[in-house]
Parts: sequence; C-alpha cells; structure tokens
Amino acid sequence: MDGDADMKSDADLHDDLLANVPSLAYKKEVKLKPYPNRPYAAGLPLGLQCADDWKPVWTVFPLKAFRGSSYTYLKIKAEWDDSDLLLELSRTYDKLRTVWRKWFSLKSVRSITMVLSGACGVSPSKNMRLRWFLHHPGEMKARREFMQVLTARTDLGIEFVERWQLLRIAVAILLPVFLSVVLAVLYSAFTDDVSSAFTIAGYMPSAYSVCLVLVGLLNFVEL
Repeated sequence: MDGDADMKSDADLHDDLLANVPSLAYKKEVKLKPYPNRPYAAGLPLGLQCADDWKPVWTVFPLKAFRGSSYTYLKIKAEWDDSDLLLELSRTYDKLRTVWRKWFSLKSVRSITMVLSGACGVSPSKNMRLRWFLHHPGEMKARREFMQVLTARTDLGIEFVERWQLLRIAVAILLPVFLSVVLAVLYSAFTDDVSSAFTIAGYMPSAYSVCLVLVGLLNFVEL
C-alpha cells in the first residue's frame, strides 16, 4: 500500500511539473531581432542603416583589401550594385593570393572582416553567409547594401581571412593512394609479378608525401 501511495505521489508530482512548464517557459517573452541588412548577417556589423535610394557622393571609392601582410586597392565604382562588388571581391582575393595559391593552396576565404586600413590586426570569425554571397553574387543584383557598408568609412579596409579546404585536403591525401593501387594492378597484370608491382607502387606515396609536406609548409609561408 505504501508503495502504491509513493507511485501515486510521484505521478502527481510529474503532472504538476508538466502543468507548470508552459508558464515557466513563456513567463518571459524572448524577442528575436532580425538582422538590419545582409552585410550585417554576413559578418560586417558596421551598424549602418542601408537605404534603397542610396546615391554616393564619390565616383570611385578606393577600398584597401588585405590578405595577411599583402594588400591591394579595390576601386569601387559608384554605378556598381552588390553583385558587381561581390564579383570584384572574389577577383581581388584571387589577385592577392596569386595564381599558384589559387590552384594549389589548401585554403580558401572563410570570411571578411573590417580592419583599419593603416594596420592589419584580424580576429577570425566563422561565417558561412559571406562565403555564400561570394559564391552567389547574382542574388544581390540591383541591391546596394554591401556597397553602402564597405564604402561608409575611408579609414576602414577589409581583410580576407582564409580557412582550410577539406575537399582539396581529401583529394591530396587520397589521390596518391588511388594512383599507387592502379599502378600496382596494371604492373602485376602485365608482368605477373604482384610482389614487385606493389613494391614499386609503394614508392609513389612516399615521394608524394614529401611533395605534400612541402606544399603544406608553403601554405604557412607568406611569399
């Protein structure tokens, strides 16, 4: 009997807790504020209110763009929209990292952060929205939100913050393994010497690993 009473009291307590959950959960209303504009959502929180009828007073705006210690000037034209600006941002990034880094580097742009154009101190931040905008500049056609944010102050520039590209790293690691297996199979098929085939094929990953380490070291060296 005492056990039944305890079970009943536990059940009643459980019901009482469930009954109080809604009042406890919604006692304080949580208000979620939307992002004021797309540049803010992409990691450029300059606190600027973007206007649809924005007309710049300048003809060409020199935006200083950094990648590490190197920099260049992106000349933004007044007649551009956000689509044109995002395209030029991608081209400027490729220009800063040079051709060989574009095709062989294991890194790509992770985000863009606003920095004082006289110095280059960056606090990296994860932001997938900016990468999405850079890959889909057409979505910002006829808009001028990024144009207004990036040209609001002459004392601010931008810096491209890089991240490792997992796809390229995976390809760089798996490619020599795949090629060595193919070589071993072909060699053994033509010579009927399986032992020698896999011995020869084993040298490929060893030699390739040296090249891969060299490429990895070059990614940490700013040329």
